[in-house]
Amino acid sequence: MSSLLPALLMGLFGGAHCIVMCGGVSSALSAGHPRSGRLSFAYNVGRVASYGLLGLVVGALGSLRLGLPMEVLRFSLRALAALCMLTIGLHLVGLPSFVKLFESAGAPVWRNVAPIARRLLPLRSLWHALAAGGLWAFMPCGLLYGGLALAASAGSAALGAATMLAFGAGTLPAMLAVGTVARHVARAFARTWVRRTAGALVLAFGLWSTAGLTGQLGLVRGEPAAACCPHR
Repeated sequence: MSSLLPALLMGLFGGAHCIVMCGGVSSALSAGHPRSGRLSFAYNVGRVASYGLLGLVVGALGSLRLGLPMEVLRFSLRALAALCMLTIGLHLVGLPSFVKLFESAGAPVWRNVAPIARRLLPLRSLWHALAAGGLWAFMPCGLLYGGLALAASAGSAALGAATMLAFGAGTLPAMLAVGTVARHVARAFARTWVRRTAGALVLAFGLWSTAGLTGQLGLVRGEPAAACCPHR
């Protein structure tokens, strides 16, 4: 269960990145529509449900034995999640990062999914919004990949799904705000200091996660790394 809180905080602190990546879609699909609030809610329900399904898959894959001790594999996946957080934080505060490299990994999938998702626009029903949200969950996103790495380290399909649902729940405050007060939120995040403050929060959480991993390795106190990498 230790992956749930980090996933929730990752989604919550990464809200600025979510707005940059998906906020335009969320605001555009509901702008001017008489049921804009309901469409935005349905879109986000579909998006979070899709995250849960992805978590189920990677959680199942992460529980497979691939010739490595499970603790080593889980530690490596958590390290990848922390790296994604640090990368997103650096990107938001305006410092050099590898965010484009991370997000290019999912580009081939998105090229196939995007045309299907765009056919649902403009949205005509709650079912369209639900389906659009589910498909837009496949948009390349370094923050999402960090959450998936965390879900893969959870140890089971069920915990992987729960981890990604927690991640999705963390993104809801920012994304629902975009759907209901799109112009005000967009204007706020256009301000450099707001974006950098959000980036600093993401970066701080990434550093906190890294510190935890370092402590697990025993590098802080000079202790043996038995918790992460048990000797045979």
